[in-house]
Amino acid sequence: MTHRARRGAALAAVLAAGAAVALPALSPAAPVHAKKHQAGGKTREVGVESDFYDPGKLTIHVGDRVKWVWHASGLSLHDVYVDSGPTEFNSPTQAAGTFSQTFKKAGTYRLYCTQHESDMTMTLVVKKAPR
Repeated sequence: MTHRARRGAALAAVLAAGAAVALPALSPAAPVHAKKHQAGGKTREVGVESDFYDPGKLTIHVGDRVKWVWHASGLSLHDVYVDSGPTEFNSPTQAAGTFSQTFKKAGTYRLYCTQHESDMTMTLVVKKAPR
């Protein structure tokens, strides 16, 4: 699926959600969790701010988990989409809550928010697990 098509699909999903998405501050999205975390891996946290990820670049190891935590306030919607990388995944579009992903493949992941795709990007480097 192309970058533009993913953006269109995300926008359609937001519009289809109706009132629940229109007032996310009153009913924040429930946390979304990835598959069970692999033994021995670390969890790293990334802030989802009003128009950026914090940090914007992160290096982890295979087996580690990244937990994105929404800190933006008000009606600001954000998500996490893979633009390129060894594995594709995406979070729901939400104004609050968390999203977690455990990484099983090494490589460089280029991530972006479909709501702010030119400004809100992140690079995630996943290295082979140390022995």
